[in-house]
Amino acid sequence: MIDEKPPIGAEEVAEATAILQKYKAGKAALDKRIVDNELWFRMGHWKNCQNPMMEGKPQPSSGWLFNSIANKHADAMDNYPSPNVLPRAEDDEAAAQALSSVLPVVLEQADYEQVYSDTWWRKLKQGTGVKGVFWDPEQRGGVGEIAIRPMNLLMLYWEPGVDDIQTSPHFFSLSLADSNQLEERWPQLAGHTASVLDVPHYIHDGGLDTSDKSVVVDWYYKKNQDGRRVLHYCKYVDSVILYASENEPDYAQRGYYDHGQYPFVMDVMYPICGSVAGFGLVD
Repeated sequence: MIDEKPPIGAEEVAEATAILQKYKAGKAALDKRIVDNELWFRMGHWKNCQNPMMEGKPQPSSGWLFNSIANKHADAMDNYPSPNVLPRAEDDEAAAQALSSVLPVVLEQADYEQVYSDTWWRKLKQGTGVKGVFWDPEQRGGVGEIAIRPMNLLMLYWEPGVDDIQTSPHFFSLSLADSNQLEERWPQLAGHTASVLDVPHYIHDGGLDTSDKSVVVDWYYKKNQDGRRVLHYCKYVDSVILYASENEPDYAQRGYYDHGQYPFVMDVMYPICGSVAGFGLVD
């Protein structure tokens, strides 16, 4: 008996990586702007000024911009929102009251106030804050729970030119993880943790050593199945697949999330036409 080839294998991962590289090239200018904006916020922007006429001259910096952003962030925290679910019909009142009681507890368990704060800092400095809303099956002793996390915009990639991530055929979320820890959890990664992918990062005063890190790719993509649009998810390192929803019988037809949406919320400060990302106070 010949084993059937799974829908997602090494060939599909290689194609996904090629798409990711194309998306990265289209986002290079935004990535540079994000890194530069962080330097401006820290009043270290002279590190990027390579004007030979400025050699030996004073390099003044002012705390005005920092204070402006800090005050805006304080305003946002003073207006921290609370959920208020309204009924759509008379027979929905009981359910609306129940959700209004349950949602604050869910958000508190997800430490949403810290996520809200982190996202606002990035929104003010970079122009776009991003929240990731996931189902974490390992929480609560394996029972699972909703997880809400602030995302690093430098590590997210979508199709260039779209103004809504949900219209992008693919969406990638990258992260750096310790290679040894990855091999402990997934022994099949032994010898495969070195990656051809490079990721942008902020400029650190002490430097950043990534020699012992590996790039983990969370690849989300949409496809038509049985006349409907479903979302699938694949996690891989280099060419090694760690998980693929399309290879799982329980998710192969229904998709990874029933809502069929990428689990990321883009919160833009000032919108830019033809772009998912916006611009912030530093710009």
